[in-house]
Amino acid sequence: MFGVLTLLILLLTALGTACDNGTPSATNVPLPEATPARQSPGVTPAPALESLRLERVLSAYDPRAPTNMVFGTNGEILVTEQAGRVWYFEQEHLTAEHIFVAEPLDLRNRVSSRASEEGLLGIALSPHNERHLFVYYSAANPRRSVVSRFNYNLEVAPDSELVILEVGQPYANHNGGQIAFGPDGYLYIGLGDGGAAGDPQGNGQNTSTLLGSILRIDVSEATLQQPYAIPPDNPFADGGGRPEIWAYGLRNPWRF
Repeated sequence: MFGVLTLLILLLTALGTACDNGTPSATNVPLPEATPARQSPGVTPAPALESLRLERVLSAYDPRAPTNMVFGTNGEILVTEQAGRVWYFEQEHLTAEHIFVAEPLDLRNRVSSRASEEGLLGIALSPHNERHLFVYYSAANPRRSVVSRFNYNLEVAPDSELVILEVGQPYANHNGGQIAFGPDGYLYIGLGDGGAAGDPQGNGQNTSTLLGSILRIDVSEATLQQPYAIPPDNPFADGGGRPEIWAYGLRNPWRF
């Protein structure tokens, strides 16, 4: 970067020298003063930097390997822990002494977190139905990644699980783990290449497997019989690869 800047300075200097024959050079032309940005009516200006501060809340809560934090439509905050717990907090009542309001979801009996890249790795609230919560977690026997939907109404019903997708994992690392709804309303899912070192199974470049990819699926009307649909504009919706794939060739999309 500094080499490019040095070259640019030298070029401008040479240009200024070449223009000393009476023609004004670019370096000699006075620049107009900056015009202050206009503030749109009704828009609150951003606070000055010196007015920003950090304030610790939930000091009574001792998180154990937190992996995600999402905000619900009712002002609540959901925090996931790698071992499989989801904690619920009411945002408007946060204080330094405030302890959790509820423990809405405990998946520790389903989640495998024995390896450092396994566990409860992803969470997303549905834009289609505020009573639906989606999670991504690692499971064992056999080792696999699971994307599920639960019923959610400021508390989660553990028995309401609808498994959307299960993908076998050959190794304990590179499990990916990110899930998020895009502005198009579809669910995006990050899956690692399967693990080990150097992608020994070649999953990243193999479009016949879901590993090493970001998936894009439609879960707006998920049912037990049809847990998801394929968006018609997915790259392989008409063949040539797994129709769920949106992007492939990835090592470990732990976060987008």
